[in-house]
Amino acid sequence: MRKIIRFASAFLCLSALVFVGCANDLQLKNEELYEAQTGSRTLVPDDKCTTQINVHVLYAPGDSLVAWSWAKYSGGEQNYKCDVWDDKGTKGLVLTKRGVQFDLTYRVDNTADLGILFVSAAGQTGDIIIPKNRLTADANFYFIYGQTDIFSSAEECTGLKKASIISADGNTVSLVVFGFAGAEKEAFSVKDSDGNALTVSSVDAEDTSATLTLSNGDVSKRPYSVSVGSETVSANISSDLIDELKLKYDGDDLGVKITGSSATFKMWAPTASSVSILFYDDVSKIGTYKPATVAAKAHGGTDETELLGEPSGTEIMTPDIKTGVWSYVLDTIGSKKYYKYQIEINDQTFYVCDINAKVCAPDSIAAQIVDINSDESAVPSGLSYGTKESYKNPFSGSYTDAVIYEMHIRDWSRAVNPSSQGRFTELCDRKIIGHLTDLGITHVQILPMFDYAQINADEKYNWGYNPYHYNVPEGRYADYSADRDGTAAVKQMREMIKTLHDKKIAVIMDVVYNHTSGTLTGSLYDSTVPGYFYRQKADGSYYNGSGCGNEIATNHTMVKKYVIDSLKHWMLDYHINGFRFDLMGCLEKDTMKEIYDELRNIDPNVMVYGEPWTGGDSGVAEEKGATSAVEGTSGNGVGAFDDDFRDALKGTDGFGGLHHGQLAGTFNDAVVVLGLKGAEISSKNKRNPTGKPGLALHYVECHDNYTLFDKLVYAFDSKISGDGNWAPKFADLYRSVMSDISKLDLVKKQEKLAAAYVILSQGTPFINGGQEFMRTKKGNPDSYSADTKGGITWTNTPGQYNIDDCNTIDLDFRTTYSDVYNTYKGLIKLRKSSPAFTNGTESTARTLSKGVTLYTARSGSEAFEVLFNSTDSEYALTDAIIEGKLGLGVSDYEVSFGRKGKRVTISETDGTFSVADAETTVSSVPAKSFVILKK
Repeated sequence: MRKIIRFASAFLCLSALVFVGCANDLQLKNEELYEAQTGSRTLVPDDKCTTQINVHVLYAPGDSLVAWSWAKYSGGEQNYKCDVWDDKGTKGLVLTKRGVQFDLTYRVDNTADLGILFVSAAGQTGDIIIPKNRLTADANFYFIYGQTDIFSSAEECTGLKKASIISADGNTVSLVVFGFAGAEKEAFSVKDSDGNALTVSSVDAEDTSATLTLSNGDVSKRPYSVSVGSETVSANISSDLIDELKLKYDGDDLGVKITGSSATFKMWAPTASSVSILFYDDVSKIGTYKPATVAAKAHGGTDETELLGEPSGTEIMTPDIKTGVWSYVLDTIGSKKYYKYQIEINDQTFYVCDINAKVCAPDSIAAQIVDINSDESAVPSGLSYGTKESYKNPFSGSYTDAVIYEMHIRDWSRAVNPSSQGRFTELCDRKIIGHLTDLGITHVQILPMFDYAQINADEKYNWGYNPYHYNVPEGRYADYSADRDGTAAVKQMREMIKTLHDKKIAVIMDVVYNHTSGTLTGSLYDSTVPGYFYRQKADGSYYNGSGCGNEIATNHTMVKKYVIDSLKHWMLDYHINGFRFDLMGCLEKDTMKEIYDELRNIDPNVMVYGEPWTGGDSGVAEEKGATSAVEGTSGNGVGAFDDDFRDALKGTDGFGGLHHGQLAGTFNDAVVVLGLKGAEISSKNKRNPTGKPGLALHYVECHDNYTLFDKLVYAFDSKISGDGNWAPKFADLYRSVMSDISKLDLVKKQEKLAAAYVILSQGTPFINGGQEFMRTKKGNPDSYSADTKGGITWTNTPGQYNIDDCNTIDLDFRTTYSDVYNTYKGLIKLRKSSPAFTNGTESTARTLSKGVTLYTARSGSEAFEVLFNSTDSEYALTDAIIEGKLGLGVSDYEVSFGRKGKRVTISETDGTFSVADAETTVSSVPAKSFVILKK
């Protein structure tokens, strides 16, 4: 998975002092910078910039600071002045340093919300959105570097902001406090939760922070009250202490548990100073996300009062200081239908949907009070859920017995309903199900279908690699009733899975437990236990191994428990049969092993595998990350995508250039040999050190990067390289291929050859939906959303480069390219017919000549030879075959050249395979082709 993001992390405040003033003396420099750097981005026209504002930033590190700023229009973003943005603080709108305060004056469009962030040598801050109604002439906006709060004066940026206990004995307290450098201990006072005064024995106060040392602290008497002058804040333990203090909960009843007419609510928030539960009788009263924040970040902020809504009741929850669990018992549910938590942490208030909820109102604004395993509105007729006994999996066997087929709900919905936003129910369409059963795959792997950070009303295309709530279905894929009951999504997702199961197709869920869409108030998890769910650096910034701004801290006890409980929930409550982990390298090997072991206890046939890499520098030590297949305590273990085999066959693309592989004449014979045997340990990335071929996922195409067809089309232009602007050239190349029978025939041969390499190899074959009929994405290198990729601007509006048109499956291709489709179908039948391909423990492979490989798939007495020729010429086999007639002399021997066996034929008409009755001698292999012999 790859995504382009603009902002990577938030940074803590660093040292400086308050200085009041504003500046415009760098206006000329900014204008010159603008003239020099305008380019691809759309800039706000000068005639719209009629309102001058003043921006002031306090406590920024270093001697230089720039701003990136943009206008938020309904049709998208336009940038102010500077087109070139970098992460080193050298380009952008330059702020003037006056003493220790940075100032900027510039003109903006007051008819649109204003976006701004700041970049220093230390890095970039998070987004700040200033509402357009605040953009008045000569308005002053003050910011503390690294925070998103907007202040009206420098004085508001001083004083005590937050405090936390940072030692297990309770004797060290860290403060975020501004303007108290060098203050003495007498300036600070601390009380425990019983109101007893605690003695401050020493203090180390700097410009932006202070550390208090107490002589009689007691961490069990938390939270403390910390005061500086007239300001008082609450101090609970920092998230770093949670595991050290063993504040964990082993129960399985977090969330809501309904017993008759009563309900018990439990949530884990050990750093909260107080928690209330808010009840709602009507979905129209549950609150809403703030439009400006949604426009900027797809979801609202949990600290926005708009999320409070109009509760019908508010109750205080009771804490258990030993576990960190807060609970409340509702004796009579009555008319109460929804709930959320009001959490007080460090004197901030968050309105948070329950992260352990199993059903929510649309957009996960509030959780719903319902048992999804007993309420008929959530349960398809004739099924039961929630227990190991009720769990169903239509597949039994080892990983190598599987043929995995990747799908995205919206892509396939639009194959049968061209205007669809994507629906669970549409994936059950008879045309789609009929296609899957005819092809013969065993598993479908469905791109993320848990709730992600894009509100249902936003119909823009999205793959879904931006998690918001891990435990509920994505609402955009459901048809809601008039009351927007959240059980609709639950039931319809279950019905989709049941339909697939009825056709003997198992379901694998693509899961993204490596990051969430946002952090801080943009994350339900950061708003429940700030900092704990994410890996953070010593300075408090977020590790970014996902490449999406954060990574989940599965090394933390309760985070690992949450992930495992979530996976069990999807298995037991939906009958999901396996999981594909996005960016699995961001999780520890030990965590993945534990995950597999736990899930195998439910189903020994469960499949667990993932991408054995990260999207950036991870907080997981390289030797500890799950960057290869992982053994289980027993059973199969955790598989890994084999990018060595993929790159050898298809070539690399995306990062570092467009390079071609075996299929297009750039030969990688040594790696191909290893891939065919399922023995990738000696390849560059060493994705499968286990020795189990089934843990190597073999593929040449997935949702990421170019489709195989598009990659092969690009190969007709030898001049295309790593310039990043290949897509504009695709249309002409495509027309050239489609108008030339010889070129199209070559691509078909390459596609069939790719199918044989993947499907007949020792390993677990993986196919991207549509690959079997030469799916094209119009040259788009990474079609996750509308964006500029490969030198083309892909849009959500009708036109040649509409992102939905690019992604939508066209089932007519199955007929147009029936020979390719039937080759895939026949190869799958052949694979499933013999243990030589699914359990070929005695298999061998060797290079006969450059681009030509002899592969023997063997299991016991069952054996097949497959001769692959990736070259442009027919290959003559030179092995001598000597046969004796009577054995009386030299003349009684017959010598021929080639390979002997019963010819196996794949029908390109109906997708069957047949084995000849008698042996034959194959003396050559056609160009870009393969020959199969049964020995």
